[in-house]
Amino acid sequence: MTEHAPDFLVQTADLPWVPQGSNNVWFKPIRINLKKGTWVNLLKVARSGVVNRHRHLAEVEGWVLQGKWHYIEHDWQASPGAYVYEPPGDVHTLVADVEDESQPMLTLFSIHGPIEYMDADGNLAYVETAETKLKRYTDYCKEAGIEPADIVF
Repeated sequence: MTEHAPDFLVQTADLPWVPQGSNNVWFKPIRINLKKGTWVNLLKVARSGVVNRHRHLAEVEGWVLQGKWHYIEHDWQASPGAYVYEPPGDVHTLVADVEDESQPMLTLFSIHGPIEYMDADGNLAYVETAETKLKRYTDYCKEAGIEPADIVF
């Protein structure tokens, strides 16, 4: 028999926006599953900007809630209401097209495994995992004097 987590409610309004690599990109971790190596988070880009080139080692699903974005490597643009599927091995660079800073790009991502971020030369620069995502969140909460929410389930 498969063991499942019980019903769980996370009030996202109570979670802080955590910086993700620049002063323009933030995430809110909603759920982190250390056993499966997966996580769910909101991604916010406040001004037109870029999320560095990266490769997904497992599939990713995204639901655009607000704003528009695209990948340099693809010929489509995601806008509110769009669902995006990213297969394992997909390499891309997210570019947010923010026209009004009061309406940042918001997308809910469900990440099913590690992400490899690359430098300008295409070399591996950093690997994001469920563990590193949790550490980034808890470190930020500690620095800000915030009690971390229970998001590991």
